[in-house]
Amino acid sequence: MVAGIVVTVAANAAFWNRTHSVGQAAVLAVCPGAAFAVMLLLGSDRVLERLQEWIDRWPPRLIAAPAALWLLYVIYSVGAGIAAIEATVTMAAYLGLPFLALWLPRKAPTRLWLEPLVIIWIWFPLEFGIIRRILITGTPDLHYAFAQLLAIDAGVIAFAVWNRTPHIGYRFEWDLGILVNGTANFLVFAAIAIPLGLVIHFLRYSFSLSKLYPAPLAFAGIFLFTALPEEFLFRGLIQNWIQRVAANKSISLIAGAVIFGASHLNNGPPIPNYRYFLMASIAGVFYGRAWRNTGSLMASSLTHALVDTFWSLFFR
Repeated sequence: MVAGIVVTVAANAAFWNRTHSVGQAAVLAVCPGAAFAVMLLLGSDRVLERLQEWIDRWPPRLIAAPAALWLLYVIYSVGAGIAAIEATVTMAAYLGLPFLALWLPRKAPTRLWLEPLVIIWIWFPLEFGIIRRILITGTPDLHYAFAQLLAIDAGVIAFAVWNRTPHIGYRFEWDLGILVNGTANFLVFAAIAIPLGLVIHFLRYSFSLSKLYPAPLAFAGIFLFTALPEEFLFRGLIQNWIQRVAANKSISLIAGAVIFGASHLNNGPPIPNYRYFLMASIAGVFYGRAWRNTGSLMASSLTHALVDTFWSLFFR
């Protein structure tokens, strides 16, 4: 909660400096800040287990989750001056359908085969910019971060709380095993990726001392807003689902990595970006190993954040 408040206050000050409107700055900062605080709370202590128990006592309570996230979007859109009926209805469907889809089937096997459709429903509107266009406010970094936060909040509650998907590993926890696995997979990946990236001209050395100062803050931002959401999707949901269906950890590791790599094909120029696909697929193997070895998204997110931070320091 403290972290959420600090980030919200800092964002509020930044947007006030840009807009000179206290009301608009408050809305633009508080709504993403609230979604960020929810993301942190969901991974804290036994919050997920307590939510499961609370919903078990009266299942219709589940409607509170998508309704609250949708209301947060409505407040944001009205305050930012972008409210529109079509966008409001679209966001209601985007946030509500995952819960409805996972509620309708009564049998667990049916739910298992519906999971990929729900994953695609959450992932593709973000991947292809549909939600991003709905949230355009003139502050692209903010509205994309807000969209990601709403998506991860909805995804965690839908899968971990309502669907009871096992072995996701969404919990803010740290121990020696997580630190060692996360760091070791980064080091092995770096030993492979740096020579390969230089040979195929994907990487170009561009280090400067001025990049060192913001590096710790950049690492924290990458961990929370890039690595963790992507690891939740690609390891906690996709690799996890393939592993449960195929009953083979090697197949799920490779398949999850290739899907992760394919999601970077549109990161150009050029498009499709096959070099990015290759590098991201190899990275996905090591992110997947960190998650598989520890059962925690913290390990794979650590590897992921170290890779992205190191890349931005030395090769961007």
